[in-house]
Amino acid sequence: MAILGCYAEDIDFISPSSVALTTSFGFRTAYARCIVACPSGGTRTLPFVGGTITSAWLSFYMFSNPSLTNRRWCGLINSASGNLSGLWFGLGSPVSKAAIFKYDGTTLTTLATEAGNSMGGTVKVDLQLANYGSSSVVNVFINGALVISYSGSTAISGVSNLDCVGIGGDAAIGGGGMSEIIVADEDTRSLSLLTMAPTGAGTTDAWTGTVTNMNGTTFSDANPNFTNTASLDQQANITDPPTGSFAVKAVKISARAAASVGSTPTKLQLGYNSGGSVAVGAAKTLTNAYTTYEQLDATNPVTSAAWAQSDLAALQVDLKSST
Repeated sequence: MAILGCYAEDIDFISPSSVALTTSFGFRTAYARCIVACPSGGTRTLPFVGGTITSAWLSFYMFSNPSLTNRRWCGLINSASGNLSGLWFGLGSPVSKAAIFKYDGTTLTTLATEAGNSMGGTVKVDLQLANYGSSSVVNVFINGALVISYSGSTAISGVSNLDCVGIGGDAAIGGGGMSEIIVADEDTRSLSLLTMAPTGAGTTDAWTGTVTNMNGTTFSDANPNFTNTASLDQQANITDPPTGSFAVKAVKISARAAASVGSTPTKLQLGYNSGGSVAVGAAKTLTNAYTTYEQLDATNPVTSAAWAQSDLAALQVDLKSST
């Protein structure tokens, strides 16, 4: 059982400048900092770390204007298609109805629409896909209640599997948006996604720049933290977890980074300071243009054990320059 991907803010998508967001409504403030949507056509995440899928669960919180109809909002798609082809959840017709669609980059085809009127305000959506292709089963749960059960074809010409998340939306963020987006190979109905943003300098603060340069809700490449020295760590304290008792399925780091032409370090390692010990992942080769890099850890790299709730309380994120 594993988390395949998790996404919360604009930098989690390959075109963050096209992502609209608001920090004022539509999300659980104890877990998220904003809702996201892509008003112009749509955008997608990086491919899942574990590769392609044909079965998965997709979960997210969604705020929607129930007067909108026939809109795709969040879906499991194929990155290689280049046109956001895949299985989408959205608003059907008439108003206030949840619906599932398939989209081939041009045509939005309605597969099923709920009988009731579940949409409007903020709801938790859990979509279960089994066997993408000609003989699929798709179940949709709104706030834990089954509202759509579809059996039939989800197949799209030229698309044999799915490997990332797409988002779309209305022409204005006021029409709706998503938060706490999770993809897993297990039931997501009890899962939540917590954004733990940098809050201050960590134990090692060796790069030039401050934490405020890298913790904005809206991305900016204008004022980075930087170094021209290899094997140098930059650590930051992060948001404390909420109170209560819970299990930790995985932790993901998202970072936008680039290497200047001629710079000494050309790679970046992502990791953690956990209890005073530091571990980083494999070095990621940087391009000269800012790009989102991510690392998904199902276990604590410092302890090599499953994440414990206590690990999060004193956890620091670590960025390390590399060659």
